[in-house]
Amino acid sequence: MRKEEYCKDDRFPVTDEPLWDAFRSTGSRRVFRELFMSWYSDLSRYAAYYLHDMSDAEEVVLDFFMHLWLHRTTVNISSTFKGYALMSVRNRCISRLRGGNMALVGVENIDPLSCLYVQDELSVEDASRIVWEAVASLPQKSREVFEKRNEGMSNAEIAASMNLSVKTVEGHITRSLKTIRVALKKYFFLFLF
Repeated sequence: MRKEEYCKDDRFPVTDEPLWDAFRSTGSRRVFRELFMSWYSDLSRYAAYYLHDMSDAEEVVLDFFMHLWLHRTTVNISSTFKGYALMSVRNRCISRLRGGNMALVGVENIDPLSCLYVQDELSVEDASRIVWEAVASLPQKSREVFEKRNEGMSNAEIAASMNLSVKTVEGHITRSLKTIRVALKKYFFLFLF
């Protein structure tokens, strides 16, 4: 299926204008959560058509929703929420493919762990558990590299001990950090909202 056909598909909610309007005017976490839950998986699949990587796609969509949360009073949607969401996610995907940082604007300045203290039942232990679950989900080599890095070994030391090139070690570390970052953002959204 081509990207254009996917956009016209019935997979996306018909309309979320009332939800968007309610969220924009009240800033309600419950309304935002409902908006997030109704769009997250479909927008992630849509972004994956562009990025060919579900982890990158999820990160782009999480960043899109973070942008909506942070700028709810200034975001001006002139057409429909669906049109705005699709265009914004597509533009973020294109920016990421070009090597830009548009998808990360505003999000990298937020420490997910500091935001977790908003609710009493959330703790550093919960966040730590999420991080180590993400590490456990990594392929074996990536997990080994990450654990050695976490023990304080340099990239060159890891490469020598595992008979890998330094570039390969860097690739494993990058993949590991991306997986952890996406897991923390999901955790942030699911529990904060």
